[in-house]
This record gives sequence, structure tokens and C-alpha cells, in this order.
Amino acid sequence: MVERRKYLNYTTPWGVGLSNIAKSGWSSFLIHESGYQAALEDWNHEGVDSPFWRLYHNPKPGCQIRFQNEPIDLHPGCLVLIPANTIFDCCGPVPARHFWLHFTVTRLVGKVAEVPVVLPVSGLLKAMLEAVISTHQASASELRDHRLQHQSAALLHAAFAEWALPPAPAMPERLLEVLSLIQRAPHTDLSNAFLAERAGMSLERFIRVFREHAGITPAAYVLSTRLRLAGESLALSDKTIDQIAVENGFPNRHYFTRMFARQFGCGPAEFRARQHRRRGR
Repeated sequence: MVERRKYLNYTTPWGVGLSNIAKSGWSSFLIHESGYQAALEDWNHEGVDSPFWRLYHNPKPGCQIRFQNEPIDLHPGCLVLIPANTIFDCCGPVPARHFWLHFTVTRLVGKVAEVPVVLPVSGLLKAMLEAVISTHQASASELRDHRLQHQSAALLHAAFAEWALPPAPAMPERLLEVLSLIQRAPHTDLSNAFLAERAGMSLERFIRVFREHAGITPAAYVLSTRLRLAGESLALSDKTIDQIAVENGFPNRHYFTRMFARQFGCGPAEFRARQHRRRGR
């Protein structure tokens, strides 16, 4: 009988430990939609203001996005990452051969500028783009969608690896647990006092440590997360605005509408209408 060896140590002298990177704020992606059209008609939309991140790549030139009146050409040699809440125009003078991803970064610590990021298509990105576009052209099936999920997530990881973001310091485990709680349960009591208790810190120390690592106060982070999740529900569900307000921790629709308009520049009803028009609903 072959003797079984127990590997109790999860590191070796030969690998690269990445646990601190995993704790630095970036986590996996929640992909809302992966799409490809070989000849997308009328790709002309002004003032796109989505709560989601977007990745755009056009295997055929001719279309562009416009950001602050500056054109950004979409062509085979680049892909574009667009952070959530970045306002831009889609300009499609010709039918667009267009690949896109709509997604959320499930845990993002610190602030990313609301500016499109243009990345050159490396050999790796080219191969991954070709693979996911090829999968889109296969017959619809559960297996195809399963493959699209993994290929799209891998593409996002590869794209973010190419993006020269400054490294973020590792966060204490107790803060990571607090961030996870805020994401999972936005409707609950997320006061500074409650979160400090969950983190096992005094109130003053918790606020100071949170700000050091996240770049903003706990209250600002909670509000930003609640508004982001509410925006996703407005765009992706048919729940009432009152229901969305309650589910995301707002005491009433009036307060929710005021905070939402301050963040997104329009009320929840108008925001939902815009998103539905763009999705052809």
C-alpha cells in the first residue's frame, strides 16, 4: 500500500505567498453580463452613467467612446476598463463588432478615479478575448454559459493584472470581516459603534484604522456600498423603490432618494428608466 503523506503546511520554499495580496482590498468579480455582437446596430448612447464597471473590446475598428469630449477609439489593439459611475458616451457611426462585460468589483478598498483606462492587448489578453468571443458564438447551453463565466472572470483578472494600479497594503483580518459584513448585510445596523464592536476595537481606534486602510471613513464606506447595491437592484430587478430602500438599509424612500440623487445625479426612478432603456426593456 502506498503511504499517504499529509501536507499540513500550505506554503513551500519554492512558491510565492499571495495571502497578503488577497487581503489588500481587491477580491473577485461579480459578472452581470458577458456579451458579444458581430454587428451591433445603433451603438449610440449619450451620458451613460452605470453603477457597474465595464470592459469593452472591439475586434473591428470604427467605433469609440467619448469621455469629457475626448474620443477613445475602440479597436483590436486595445481594451477599455470603465470604472463604475464614470459618465461617457458610446459613439457607433458603423455597426459595432463589440465585446463587453458588465461587472462589479465585489470588494474594492480605496477610491479609483472615474476615468476610462485603455490597456494594450497583449498576447495573453488577445488569446483570452478570442477564446471568450468564440464561446459566445457557440450554441446556447448551460455548459456554454458555465464556460463564459470562467473565461470572463479570467479575462478580468488578466486585464486588472495589466493595469498598473498602486499596490494596496494588506488589511487586518478583522477589517476584512467588517467589509464582508457590510457587503452581505447592508440592511442591518452598520453604525460605527456596532462595526467597532465586531472588529474588537474601541470606537476611536476602529475609525482611525478603517480610514488608514480604506481611505474613507466607515460611515462613508457604508453609504457608498448601500448606494452601489441599490443601483444594481434598480438596474437588474423589478423590486419597488421602497423595497430596495429598505433592503439596503435606508430608513425611508425620501432619504434614499436624496442620497441617491446626490451620488448619481438623478433620482432612483429616473436612473432605473435610463438603465432599462439601454437594456432594451
